Amino acid sequence: MIVEARRSILPDIAPIAASMRPEDRAEVLAASGDTPINALRYGYLYCDECFTVVAQESREPVAMFGYKVVEKDVGAVVWLLASTRLLDYRWSFLRQSRQWMDYFQTKVPLLYNAVDQRNTVHIRWLDWLGFQFIRTIPEYGTMKLPFVEFARMRHG
Repeated sequence: MIVEARRSILPDIAPIAASMRPEDRAEVLAASGDTPINALRYGYLYCDECFTVVAQESREPVAMFGYKVVEKDVGAVVWLLASTRLLDYRWSFLRQSRQWMDYFQTKVPLLYNAVDQRNTVHIRWLDWLGFQFIRTIPEYGTMKLPFVEFARMRHG
């Protein structure tokens, strides 16, 4: 089962929000107090580039991700929110996700954000992608829960 990434379109938001991974849903709520649909809409509207991971055979959207440059030529916030269906495509997703981060780092040398400490699947994925974990922020976001700050620098 194979996935591919393409530029996001507005209709991608609703199906991913409706079946968002419980850990991603909890992270959105803890960080911003927002709903999955609003978090995805915000990423779609305000990021420099936003992509949707789609199942190759069905064209079903299973995740959205993107980046927002915070300081030109320096760094960008990266994010990904996924539906429960992404696990069905995990091997294809893993193989491609390094390429996506490498592409983002052609834009800026530093990628960073913070992840809910409870979102262990994302923490393992970020580690696999080569992100470094900087520190735990004990009271992050609207719910004041522990989040782990992460970053990845471009080499070369």
